[in-house]
Amino acid sequence: MPEPSLSEVDWRDAAWTARALEDALRRFARPDRLAGLLRSARTDPRLLGLSEVRPWGNRMVLYEDPSSGARLRLQHWAGGDKDPHGRPHNHRWAFASTILHGSYVHRLYGEVADVERRLAEEGGPARPLLERTESAGSSYVLPPQTVHSATAAAGTVSLLLRGPAVGEYAVRLNRDLTAFAERKGGVASEGRTERPERPFGTADADCLGTLLSSLGLLD
Repeated sequence: MPEPSLSEVDWRDAAWTARALEDALRRFARPDRLAGLLRSARTDPRLLGLSEVRPWGNRMVLYEDPSSGARLRLQHWAGGDKDPHGRPHNHRWAFASTILHGSYVHRLYGEVADVERRLAEEGGPARPLLERTESAGSSYVLPPQTVHSATAAAGTVSLLLRGPAVGEYAVRLNRDLTAFAERKGGVASEGRTERPERPFGTADADCLGTLLSSLGLLD
């Protein structure tokens, strides 16, 4: 189903991008709409190919806007120390996110350039400017240059709508939080040991559907 509000967005306009992502995510998250997306995506070879099985959880792509490449992703967080989202990082794209079940501790550090400046002036480790808990019903929008981290409770389920990539790569702080030591250019640029453990299939999609049904998130 086309999403005109996504197809027509000027992704260089930060305010328009944030408004469009937030509005579209709200529509996608309706229980009836979410159920329909799961049904159609579970056998869609392209969407299954974009979905991932990771040590820290599974993420399933439910929709891709054909004109912009914006994607809707359902995320089931396993939690634990293997989750790289617990280290401060930014993204190549703007995104909107909402928590459907569970929670995570969300830390905001400012834009990449500001974090680099503070580290140069003050040394490390980098310290968050804001820390909050995102719980069921929470939603937010972040632009590409914002550095953040998320430490999820096991079993957390979230829905994320990302715009098209506007940067060549994203960055992540090292484990000491003293410098941006990693550049990430998407799955295609990952090394063999970083890639998904195995292909995401219809059985994985059905497991997520069963989980969402048991949590009362689908109509």
